[in-house]
Amino acid sequence: MRLSDVVFYLRSLIGFIIGFISALISGLQGLPFPLTWAPSIALAVATYYLTYRVLRRFLRGKLRKRDIALAGIEAYIFTWLFSWTLFYTIFYMAP
Repeated sequence: MRLSDVVFYLRSLIGFIIGFISALISGLQGLPFPLTWAPSIALAVATYYLTYRVLRRFLRGKLRKRDIALAGIEAYIFTWLFSWTLFYTIFYMAP
């Protein structure tokens, strides 16, 4: 398995976990709509940036900065959105 594949799958897994946490955050009761969803989006963006910084430190000289920054970005975003929607629906919309 190539190193870029490992980064891809790692970001997919992290996206799934952050989606779960985002669902918990956005289900907070008693807050207006933007105040429950904005922190979830900010958490996802901050986590992606943090993974970039950590991976760049560990993979210095093995992958280019651009490859580290872009490897798995689609998987992260789609997995995060999918798991956020799935868990939000299960936790708060199910009867």
